[in-house]
Amino acid sequence: MPRRRTTTVHIPRQRGRRSRHTPFVVVVPHQPTWAGRIAEAAGRALWKHRRTLLPTWVAIGAGLAVTIAHLTAPWLALPLALAAAAGPGWLAWAHRWRPSTSTLVRRWRYGIAAAVLVAGTWAAASVGFGPTAGLLEVLWLLQTITAQTVWFRMRAATARLAETPIKENLNDRVKPSA
Repeated sequence: MPRRRTTTVHIPRQRGRRSRHTPFVVVVPHQPTWAGRIAEAAGRALWKHRRTLLPTWVAIGAGLAVTIAHLTAPWLALPLALAAAAGPGWLAWAHRWRPSTSTLVRRWRYGIAAAVLVAGTWAAASVGFGPTAGLLEVLWLLQTITAQTVWFRMRAATARLAETPIKENLNDRVKPSA
Protein backbone atom coordinates (compact mmCIF):
# COMPACT_ATOMS: atom_id res chain seq x y z
CA MET A 1 0.00 0.00 0.00
CA PRO A 2 1.54 3.38 -1.01
CA ARG A 3 2.17 5.95 1.65
CA ARG A 4 -0.07 8.96 1.63
CA ARG A 5 0.69 12.42 2.78
CA THR A 6 -0.88 13.20 6.12
CA THR A 7 -1.65 16.42 7.87
CA THR A 8 -1.84 16.80 11.63
CA VAL A 9 -4.75 18.88 12.84
CA HIS A 10 -4.65 20.30 16.36
CA ILE A 11 -8.08 20.64 17.93
CA PRO A 12 -8.18 23.35 20.60
CA ARG A 13 -9.50 22.55 24.08
CA GLN A 14 -13.25 23.02 24.21
CA ARG A 15 -14.65 25.62 26.59
CA GLY A 16 -18.14 26.12 27.90
CA ARG A 17 -20.87 23.50 27.63
CA ARG A 18 -18.99 21.41 25.12
CA SER A 19 -16.07 20.75 27.43
CA ARG A 20 -17.68 17.52 28.66
CA HIS A 21 -17.92 16.04 25.19
CA THR A 22 -14.95 14.70 23.32
CA PRO A 23 -14.54 16.10 19.82
CA PHE A 24 -14.90 13.73 16.91
CA VAL A 25 -12.62 13.78 13.90
CA VAL A 26 -13.48 12.67 10.38
CA VAL A 27 -10.48 11.58 8.32
CA VAL A 28 -10.97 11.80 4.57
CA PRO A 29 -8.04 10.77 2.40
CA HIS A 30 -7.34 13.17 -0.42
CA GLN A 31 -7.09 11.39 -3.75
CA PRO A 32 -6.89 13.75 -6.71
CA THR A 33 -8.44 12.71 -9.98
CA TRP A 34 -6.34 11.88 -13.01
CA ALA A 35 -7.24 15.24 -14.55
CA GLY A 36 -6.08 16.97 -11.36
CA ARG A 37 -2.82 15.05 -11.37
CA ILE A 38 -2.18 15.86 -15.03
CA ALA A 39 -2.99 19.54 -14.47
CA GLU A 40 -0.68 19.65 -11.46
CA ALA A 41 2.18 17.99 -13.37
CA ALA A 42 1.70 20.32 -16.34
CA GLY A 43 1.65 23.36 -14.07
CA ARG A 44 4.81 22.21 -12.32
CA ALA A 45 6.58 21.61 -15.65
CA LEU A 46 5.53 25.01 -17.04
CA TRP A 47 6.69 26.75 -13.86
CA LYS A 48 10.02 24.91 -13.90
CA HIS A 49 10.71 25.88 -17.53
CA ARG A 50 9.22 29.39 -17.40
CA ARG A 51 12.42 31.12 -18.59
CA THR A 52 12.88 28.68 -21.43
CA LEU A 53 9.35 29.33 -22.71
CA LEU A 54 9.50 33.12 -22.38
CA PRO A 55 9.10 33.90 -26.13
CA THR A 56 6.04 31.66 -26.28
CA TRP A 57 4.44 33.45 -23.33
CA VAL A 58 5.25 36.82 -24.89
CA ALA A 59 3.66 35.68 -28.18
CA ILE A 60 0.52 34.49 -26.39
CA GLY A 61 0.33 37.80 -24.52
CA ALA A 62 0.79 39.73 -27.76
CA GLY A 63 -1.98 37.68 -29.38
CA LEU A 64 -4.34 38.47 -26.51
CA ALA A 65 -3.41 42.15 -26.53
CA VAL A 66 -3.95 42.40 -30.28
CA THR A 67 -7.32 40.66 -29.99
CA ILE A 68 -8.46 43.05 -27.27
CA ALA A 69 -7.18 46.04 -29.27
CA HIS A 70 -9.02 44.79 -32.37
CA LEU A 71 -12.27 44.53 -30.43
CA THR A 72 -11.99 47.81 -28.54
CA ALA A 73 -9.86 50.19 -30.65
CA PRO A 74 -9.25 49.11 -34.26
CA TRP A 75 -7.91 52.61 -35.06
CA LEU A 76 -4.67 51.57 -33.27
CA ALA A 77 -3.66 49.83 -36.50
CA LEU A 78 -2.37 53.13 -37.93
CA PRO A 79 0.03 54.00 -35.08
CA LEU A 80 1.22 50.37 -35.04
CA ALA A 81 1.90 50.53 -38.78
CA LEU A 82 4.05 53.60 -38.20
CA ALA A 83 5.84 51.82 -35.35
CA ALA A 84 6.58 48.92 -37.71
CA ALA A 85 8.65 51.30 -39.80
CA ALA A 86 10.87 51.97 -36.78
CA GLY A 87 12.99 48.88 -37.50
CA PRO A 88 14.12 49.87 -40.99
CA GLY A 89 14.37 53.50 -39.83
CA TRP A 90 16.70 52.53 -37.02
CA LEU A 91 18.74 50.40 -39.44
CA ALA A 92 19.19 53.36 -41.80
CA TRP A 93 20.16 55.58 -38.86
CA ALA A 94 22.65 52.98 -37.58
CA HIS A 95 24.27 52.63 -41.01
CA ARG A 96 24.55 56.39 -41.34
CA TRP A 97 25.71 57.41 -37.89
CA ARG A 98 27.20 54.21 -36.42
CA PRO A 99 28.81 52.39 -39.34
CA SER A 100 30.30 49.01 -38.61
CA THR A 101 32.66 46.81 -40.57
CA SER A 102 31.89 43.76 -38.43
CA THR A 103 29.79 41.14 -40.20
CA LEU A 104 28.36 39.97 -36.88
CA VAL A 105 27.16 43.46 -35.96
CA ARG A 106 25.56 43.91 -39.37
CA ARG A 107 23.78 40.56 -39.08
CA TRP A 108 22.40 41.49 -35.68
CA ARG A 109 21.22 44.85 -36.98
CA TYR A 110 19.48 43.31 -39.99
CA GLY A 111 17.90 40.67 -37.78
CA ILE A 112 16.58 43.16 -35.24
CA ALA A 113 15.26 45.47 -37.96
CA ALA A 114 13.53 42.57 -39.72
CA ALA A 115 12.01 41.32 -36.46
CA VAL A 116 10.63 44.77 -35.59
CA LEU A 117 9.26 45.18 -39.13
CA VAL A 118 7.56 41.78 -39.25
CA ALA A 119 6.19 41.93 -35.70
CA GLY A 120 4.95 45.50 -36.13
CA THR A 121 3.33 44.71 -39.46
CA TRP A 122 1.64 41.65 -37.97
CA ALA A 123 0.39 43.66 -34.99
CA ALA A 124 -0.96 46.46 -37.20
CA ALA A 125 -2.69 44.04 -39.58
CA SER A 126 -4.09 41.99 -36.69
CA VAL A 127 -5.51 45.03 -34.95
CA GLY A 128 -6.96 46.36 -38.19
CA PHE A 129 -8.39 43.17 -39.70
CA GLY A 130 -8.57 40.77 -36.76
CA PRO A 131 -5.96 38.25 -35.59
CA THR A 132 -7.65 35.37 -37.42
CA ALA A 133 -7.95 37.09 -40.78
CA GLY A 134 -6.17 35.51 -43.73
CA LEU A 135 -2.69 34.22 -43.02
CA LEU A 136 -2.13 36.29 -39.89
CA GLU A 137 -2.45 33.19 -37.70
CA VAL A 138 0.26 31.45 -39.72
CA LEU A 139 2.47 34.54 -39.51
CA TRP A 140 1.98 34.62 -35.73
CA LEU A 141 2.92 30.94 -35.48
CA LEU A 142 6.03 31.41 -37.66
CA GLN A 143 7.12 34.39 -35.56
CA THR A 144 6.64 32.40 -32.37
CA ILE A 145 8.61 29.42 -33.67
CA THR A 146 11.40 31.69 -34.91
CA ALA A 147 11.62 33.60 -31.63
CA GLN A 148 11.62 30.39 -29.60
CA THR A 149 14.33 28.85 -31.80
CA VAL A 150 16.54 31.95 -31.55
CA TRP A 151 15.94 31.99 -27.78
CA PHE A 152 17.01 28.34 -27.45
CA ARG A 153 20.14 28.89 -29.51
CA MET A 154 21.13 32.06 -27.65
CA ARG A 155 20.64 30.41 -24.26
CA ALA A 156 22.74 27.44 -25.36
CA ALA A 157 25.46 29.72 -26.72
CA THR A 158 25.64 31.78 -23.53
CA ALA A 159 25.69 28.60 -21.43
CA ARG A 160 28.61 27.28 -23.46
CA LEU A 161 30.32 30.65 -23.18
CA ALA A 162 29.88 30.64 -19.41
CA GLU A 163 31.41 27.15 -19.15
CA THR A 164 34.57 27.94 -21.10
CA PRO A 165 37.42 29.13 -18.92
CA ILE A 166 38.83 32.56 -19.60
CA LYS A 167 42.34 32.32 -20.94
CA GLU A 168 44.44 35.06 -19.59
CA ASN A 169 47.18 36.48 -21.72
CA LEU A 170 50.16 36.84 -19.45
CA ASN A 171 51.87 39.27 -21.82
CA ASP A 172 49.08 41.83 -21.31
CA ARG A 173 49.67 42.15 -17.59
CA VAL A 174 51.00 45.41 -16.32
CA LYS A 175 54.30 44.83 -14.62
CA PRO A 176 54.67 46.64 -11.34
CA SER A 177 57.33 49.27 -11.39
CA ALA A 178 60.17 48.63 -9.00
